[in-house]
Amino acid sequence: MSKKFSNLIFILLVLIIGLCGCNNKKETENTETKEEIKEEVIQEKPITTTASFSVVGDIMVHSYQYEEAYNSETKTYDFSHNFTEVKKYFEGKDLVIGNLETVFAGEEVGISDYPCFNTPDSFLDTLKDAGFNLVTTANNHCMDKGKNGLLRTIQKLDEKGISHVGTYASQEESEETLIKEINGIKFAFVSFTYGTNGINVPDPYLVNVMSEQLVKEKIQKAKAENPDFVVVMPHMGNEYELYVRDVFKNWADLMFESGADIILASHPHVLQPMEMRTLTDENGNQKTGFIIYSLGNFISSQTTPPRNAGVILNMDFEKTDDVAKIKKISVVPVWTQFRIPSGRNYFQVRSVYDIITMPEEQQKTDVRPKDLNRVRDIHYETTKMLLNKDIPIENIQEEYTFYEG
Repeated sequence: MSKKFSNLIFILLVLIIGLCGCNNKKETENTETKEEIKEEVIQEKPITTTASFSVVGDIMVHSYQYEEAYNSETKTYDFSHNFTEVKKYFEGKDLVIGNLETVFAGEEVGISDYPCFNTPDSFLDTLKDAGFNLVTTANNHCMDKGKNGLLRTIQKLDEKGISHVGTYASQEESEETLIKEINGIKFAFVSFTYGTNGINVPDPYLVNVMSEQLVKEKIQKAKAENPDFVVVMPHMGNEYELYVRDVFKNWADLMFESGADIILASHPHVLQPMEMRTLTDENGNQKTGFIIYSLGNFISSQTTPPRNAGVILNMDFEKTDDVAKIKKISVVPVWTQFRIPSGRNYFQVRSVYDIITMPEEQQKTDVRPKDLNRVRDIHYETTKMLLNKDIPIENIQEEYTFYEG
């Protein structure tokens, strides 16, 4: 082969390799461009996260309850059956919240009920096992056993890992806002009580006692934490009244104006109405708020109608990018069973739906006839009060949706 011909072949090979390299480079560049576009599309897709609450009303322990729970042989109290029938409604919830209307001052100072409550520590095990992980402790019974009783209650809640708001062990703690962040959705909790049944509060930091100045200050401080929702739990209202007086509507208005998004009130021991509110934030943007003026009793020995009825209030939240909203609100009507057909006291919180829909033979063994009639009335009263609807018993539902956003 001549040298001239060899050089020609060499030049052709160089050109071919060069062309292949360019094509590969273009293919690589095209692939990289496609991947970049794909990545941008993925990044632009909205990210949505969720959170959920279950909220109940007044959690009380009267003498009938702790006497029924007492085992004279072991000299211990067993409340473990109290919530077994409704525990299923708390499963999967991020927060299970209630109004703890008693103290844990220790058995050495005497277990007692009204007018000054003191509950056995084992009741806390029952709350924890049921799923409760946040309670408001600012109420008219939080000072029932004085400062020491209040402080020991906080200590016992801390030992069980149950968060609390409204009473505090120090000035420093009282100045902190309880924050819960769930899947990127941030909640700030504030709690107040109208008073402490005339019992002296030796240090103002111990209890958030309602005043216009304190309400504004605490809520605005919570708002400064930049939460998605400020949740306020006031202990207010008139006992056993099924309507809301203007004075408490005015308190609610003040709380909303100060920055509250959600108000979960307690004290009347009976159900009172709930409503959605259209709120305007500091930037002039409108959003949806919510209030329930009383969740009723969850468990107690107040067995006369309408005090033996309450609800489990379920709240679902959703946040897409930086915008959070209330997604859904629903209620599960409940009843506190006091006595079983054998005549023995046996306290359980039970779903109205579960009792109405259970087989007739089971109803006879589980529920006294007069209690079955009462449960039917609770269905009617609850749906009328909270949903403003007359729902026939044959159309009963396990859970009723109040709002979907």
